[in-house]
Amino acid sequence: MNYAAVSHHAYGTFCYPINKNNLKITIQTGKDIKSLVLIWGDPFLSEKIEGKWKWKSLQEDSFVRKETQNHFLWTIIVSPPFKRCRYYFKISDGIEDKYFFEDGFFAVNEKTPENHVQFIFPWMNEIDICTVPSWAQQTIWYQIFPARFAHGKNPADKNPLLPWASPTQKVKNEERYGGNLRGIIEHLDYLEKLGINGLYLNPVNLAKSQHKYDTTDYFTIDGEFGTREDMIELVQKAHVRGMRVMLDGVFNHTGWDFFAWQDVVKNREKSPYASWYIVNDFDFAEYPSDAAKNGKFYSFAFTDHMPKLNTSNPDVRKYIVNVCERWVKEYDIDAIRLDVANEISHELCRELHNSLRALKSDFFIVGEIWNHALPWLTGDQFDSVINYPLRTAIMDFAEDKSQTAHELEMQLNLCFFMYMEQNERVLLNQLDSHDTPRLVTKCKNRDLALQQFALLFMLTGSICLYYGTEVLLEGEHDPDCRRCMPWNEIEAGKYKTELAIFSSLIALRKKFKAFSELDFCFVSQQNSQIPDNSRIIQLYKSEPKSNERFLFTANFSEKDFRLNSTPILLLSHKLQNLNLRPGGFAIQKC
Repeated sequence: MNYAAVSHHAYGTFCYPINKNNLKITIQTGKDIKSLVLIWGDPFLSEKIEGKWKWKSLQEDSFVRKETQNHFLWTIIVSPPFKRCRYYFKISDGIEDKYFFEDGFFAVNEKTPENHVQFIFPWMNEIDICTVPSWAQQTIWYQIFPARFAHGKNPADKNPLLPWASPTQKVKNEERYGGNLRGIIEHLDYLEKLGINGLYLNPVNLAKSQHKYDTTDYFTIDGEFGTREDMIELVQKAHVRGMRVMLDGVFNHTGWDFFAWQDVVKNREKSPYASWYIVNDFDFAEYPSDAAKNGKFYSFAFTDHMPKLNTSNPDVRKYIVNVCERWVKEYDIDAIRLDVANEISHELCRELHNSLRALKSDFFIVGEIWNHALPWLTGDQFDSVINYPLRTAIMDFAEDKSQTAHELEMQLNLCFFMYMEQNERVLLNQLDSHDTPRLVTKCKNRDLALQQFALLFMLTGSICLYYGTEVLLEGEHDPDCRRCMPWNEIEAGKYKTELAIFSSLIALRKKFKAFSELDFCFVSQQNSQIPDNSRIIQLYKSEPKSNERFLFTANFSEKDFRLNSTPILLLSHKLQNLNLRPGGFAIQKC
């Protein structure tokens, strides 16, 4: 038995309540393990056996097993009647059986296994159970970079504008095309028809740049985008259409012109705001310079004009919480995406969570974190993060033709074990954004891009489409991924095929809960006509509380694949007479 591969703790993603009644327990083992038994019960419940009082326990073996690259993950759900759980495992590799306790492995013939240190989940305190807004799981977000989405009438903006760029024209950060809030309002009908029910706006507050991540004033809507009244109207009209609204909160850093930093620049260490930032040497030159690279002060990614806020400072935290509360009270927003969220203090994250949930009990908080983010997803800080590991798993499989569907399955299993299932259901799943190259440009193949987006719609999470994704707008790494939305071409019918596919994917996901459910089941290669080295993805999703099942098939191979003619076809791309061509996908109801 490979003892070193076995891992479990009575906390984190290994053991946690998914609601007030059910406890989810997962153990990781090597692939040599053949079976598992959970021995569990209440820590204080005893029964008299042969004249002696012994701990009263139950035995369960109904584990669900998932495979990752190097391990098996075995999961079981129990319902402790008294909210406490004491447990250990019986593990077998087919050759030997062992008990696994918190203090190690022991022979199963021991007469007193209770003498060892058993795993304990002490109490399922309801207040400690991770809860997330249930509406987020069914939300299809549409991320808008306001400066490039649509140009509406804005009498207050007198700045010269460039002609609206074509979809093939590369763009630069400093170029002004006049996208604004009024343009978004004027296209809400388009988004509603597409099926969008969530708007995520990149920063809209006063700033010098076009991307607005260098905030000058958190309380003022940038004049290039419109007014406070425009923002209020946008949220109101979005809500009428059943759309939630999420704003981008940039609190890791400010812009150079932010009032507090300007005071620091003027008065240096004598400034009352000196401790709002992390300055190591107040003898720095005014921007532009290499002060951040030289260690004079900290900034976002060595960018001098974005000095880093000290979110350990209680005054800074109080100011930021006040900003977010104002956004909720004045604009009635439903969610916030926190920029560079892994660099702001956990204390600020907790204070934001408490204050915003007090204003709206179902307020949704998303953190921009590119790596494993469990410390932020324990129920008291964020509800969700942007799911970059899932993006990587899907894109790596699509680009690496040596990978098999089974290898993708193992990576997906790993992705969906990273956090509590409550969080997994609402992770923000997207394949491209203002920070990355457009997917269609990265993979240089429109069919391959459509396949990946279709797969994304089959998995749990809160889907997020970057503006223009629905027509496969192209663009290299930023700033080129921030091209102008091709309205003329859309109105001329150039993107009918792409729009039809995305509209159908959205409609199916909204109609059938199966697509957003956590569980999925890959078709076993050993029990089908799919060869072991296949790049044919086939996975089942099941509708909760019914017998309906859906089969998703995507052909990432270089040969046609014959579909079973029995299921009802709901949506397909590149399907001819039940032959799924390379680059195609199909969704069937079984």
